[in-house]
Formats: sequence, structure tokens, C-alpha cells
Amino acid sequence: MPASPTNTGTGIWSLAWPSIAVYLLNTLSGLAIIKIVSGLGTDGVAAVTAGTRVLFILQAVMMGLGAGATALISRAWGAGDRDDVALYTNLAMSTGVLITLLFSALIIAGAPLIADLFRLAAGAHSAAVSYIRWTMLFSVTFSINIVLATALRAAGDARTALYIVGGATVVYLPLSAALTYGWWGMPDWGISGTALGGGIAYALGSVVAVYLWIGNRLVIPFTVTPLARLCAQFKRLWHVAYPAMAEQGVMQLALFLFVWLISSYSTAAFAAYGIGLSLLSVTMVIGLGFSIAGSALVGQQLGAGNPAGAVAMGYRALRLALVAMTVFGVLAIVFARPLAAMMIDDPEVIRLTVVFLWCLGLAQPLLAVDFALGGALRGAGDTRFPLLSTFCGFILTRMVIAALFTRLGLPVEWVFATLIGDYLVKASMILWRFRSRRWLGTR
Repeated sequence: MPASPTNTGTGIWSLAWPSIAVYLLNTLSGLAIIKIVSGLGTDGVAAVTAGTRVLFILQAVMMGLGAGATALISRAWGAGDRDDVALYTNLAMSTGVLITLLFSALIIAGAPLIADLFRLAAGAHSAAVSYIRWTMLFSVTFSINIVLATALRAAGDARTALYIVGGATVVYLPLSAALTYGWWGMPDWGISGTALGGGIAYALGSVVAVYLWIGNRLVIPFTVTPLARLCAQFKRLWHVAYPAMAEQGVMQLALFLFVWLISSYSTAAFAAYGIGLSLLSVTMVIGLGFSIAGSALVGQQLGAGNPAGAVAMGYRALRLALVAMTVFGVLAIVFARPLAAMMIDDPEVIRLTVVFLWCLGLAQPLLAVDFALGGALRGAGDTRFPLLSTFCGFILTRMVIAALFTRLGLPVEWVFATLIGDYLVKASMILWRFRSRRWLGTR
């Protein structure tokens, strides 16, 4: 039965909060690992930072694949076609594993060259190579978890992914610490042990998830799909997924260039940017949660032949995201100085962090539109327009204006402010597209 507009809020929230919790766990785990390796000195922290950046690239690719999978699986689920649900889950899993194997092989072979890009000192370079290689050895399990979690959310089950990630995290942090420093009789493997602990923990999580899936103990059914049928349907998945993957690629490239521009000003400006993003990562996670929920439920409504319900889901996700993210934005502006001072005691970094928090705080309502309605469009299979809006906002607006400000010698505060223009362009385009309802005809 398609959901009616009166119960859309419950459906969206039931999908959003477990997704938010998963990403919060991942964020907090990342901070905890930095704290754990800080005992190894700057080399350890630099190695984890470099390795995490590489893993983010794979995560971006998997998120793009997941956008395509969500559109297909949620429609099949809404239409009550469980055979197609199983087919598209198998197809997404096979594609994700193949992409990850190719990616990890290239990264393992080129790890020294990748570490060179970060301009690390000799000790940090060696540690980064080790961390990157160990992380990539377990990257397939990372992708398996992402694909299965995506399929479950597309079918309306976000809690199982939370339980699996939560269980893996409980193992991850103590095991990584033990293998890093040789606690509890474990070998003292330093930075390699840190990566190995994470790999083992998430491998266990993926084994549990796959066991439940193959045993048909999840809402997603498992069937053995002939290779010929998988190949025949690959074009449909790729048609929806590749624009979302390209969108993630544009974002990663633009973020790198934006950080490079900021770093050209001063170390204080670079540090302020990093601190500001860390402090407001919670709002990004909230937005992502509503994006995931809106995407899955819009797809389900379209699969059930209820376009009016799909529109209602999108607007409800937007209202919830607007409230949550605007509240955090206001708090960030009001408490910008205490928050910055809590993170560092350098006066210049504090001053610049406050300015950056003001910019991000003001942009929160615009981000809510981008996350919620952008997710709704992707759930309908309209992945090309979000790619276009990202290119227009991030590249043509933020990067062009930021480069111009830098060329004119304007202070870094002006560069920080360009992100407001970026999000204004993206939000305007996404809102126009959603209101046009042209996305309802996407196939």
C-alpha cells in the first residue's frame, strides 16, 4: 500500500534517524581513531588522514552506485516485485565488488605515489603507505556493507544497517587500539595494526550481513541470478548510477581545489576550515539522513504508481530537514566563538573559524533543500539534474568566484563566503526541478 501524505513524516523519520545514527557512528569512529593514533605522533595522524582521504574516494563511488541502486530497488519494492528487488540487489553487489577490486588493486600498487601527493615527511610517508595498503586489502568488505545497507534502506529497513555498523564499531575501536600498541597480549603492529583492526571489524560485520542476506533473514530476498540476466540489466543500473558517481567525482575534485585555494592563504586559514567542517559535520550527517530517507520513499511511491505520494514525501523530507538543519545553523552562529575556542587556542585560527561557522550556519537552510529534494530526485532516477546543479554551484559559482577573489588578493573570509553562493545556486536549481515535476517521468 502506498503511504499517504498523513503518515509520510513517520515513514521518513523511521528511515532517517537510523541513517543519521550510522553516519554519526562513522564520524565519531574517525575522530576516535585519530585520537588512538595520536600516541604514535604526527606520522601516525598524517598516515590515517591520508588513508581516510583515499577511502573517501571509494566511498564516493559507492554512494553514486548506491543512488542508482536505491532508485531501482525502491521502485521494485513499491511495485511489490520481490524478484526485481533481488535482481537489482545482486546487480549492485556484483558491480560494487568488481569496482572495489579494481580500485583497491590500483591503490595498493600505487600507494607510494599516492602518499607522495600529500608531501609527507619520510616517516609519515612510510606509515601512510602501510595504512593505505592494509585498508585497501579489506575494502571489499567496506563496499559490501555499503551496498547491503543501501538495499535495505531502499526497502524501508534502516535499522539493520545500524545494528551491523554499531556491532562492528564496538569491535573496531578496541581491536585497533590493541593491535596498534600491543594491548591484552596482542602484537604491537603500530599503524598497520590500526588499519588491520578496522579491516577485521568491518569484515566481521559484512560476514554477518551476507549470512543474514543469503539465509533470507533480511527484508531483501536473496536468489541466485544468472549471469546473463545480470549483464542484461547492467545498462539500466549504469544509466542511473553513473551521473551520481560523476556528481561525487565533481564534488571530490572541487573540494580538493577549494582546500588548495584556502591553504594558499595561511596555515591558520587551512586549520580554521578543517575545524569548522568538523564542528558542523553533524548537520551534514542529518541532511544525508533525510536525503537517504526521501530517496527511498519517493522511489517506493513511484513504484506503487502514486506520484502524488512521491511529491508529498519529498516535501515532507524537506520540511523536517529544514527544521533540523536550521536549528543547528542558528546554534553554530550564536555559539561560534565558544565552539572555536574549545577546539584550539590560537587567536587567529579562532577568528577565522568563527567567520567560517557563520558562513556555514547561514547556508544550512540551503543545504537542507539540496539534501532533501536532491535525494528525492535521485530516488526517482533523475540523477543527471543533481549532477548539473553540483557542477553549476560548486565549479561555476564557488570555484570561479573563489579563484577570482584569490587573484584579487581579497582576504580568505571572502573565499569562505563563496560557499553560500554555491549552495544558493544548487538549492535554487534543485527546488525548481522538483517543483516542475518533470522528474516524475524519469525511467
